[in-house]
Amino acid sequence: MIVQYRNNQDKSDPQNGAIFAASTTLSGLLDNVRRRRPFIAELRGDNGFELVIGIGGDIGFVEHRRIDGDLPYLMARSAHPPMKTGDVEFLTANTPTPIVARYILSFEELKEIASHFLATGERSDSVAWEEI
Repeated sequence: MIVQYRNNQDKSDPQNGAIFAASTTLSGLLDNVRRRRPFIAELRGDNGFELVIGIGGDIGFVEHRRIDGDLPYLMARSAHPPMKTGDVEFLTANTPTPIVARYILSFEELKEIASHFLATGERSDSVAWEEI
C-alpha cells in the first residue's frame, strides 16, 4: 500500500506530502519528527482509510477512520498505557487538542500500528480499538 504523510501542524515541514511504500522509511520519518512539540499528522492510505496520529516524544495516539469522514472513528487503546490520568495536548494548526490518557500510546506502539497500516491497509490487532 501507499501512504501519504500530512503534517497538520507545520505545513512547511519538508516531509509534508511525502509518499511512503516501505515501513523502514516511514519509521525513520516518525523517529525524526518525534523530537518536536506534540503535534497531529495524518497517514493517508490509498485504500480510502487514514490514521490520524499524535506524535510527541515517547508517546502518541492513533485514530483510524475513513478519509471521506464517514463513521466510525476508532481510537487505539494500549494494553499497557503509559499514562493513567490526565491528558496530553497535541497541536494542529496551532490549536492545542487534548487527548485523554486512555488513548495515549507508547511511541513504539504508534510506530507498530503505522507500520502495520502501511503493510496491510488494516488496523493493527496489537491494540484494542474504541469507537468515539
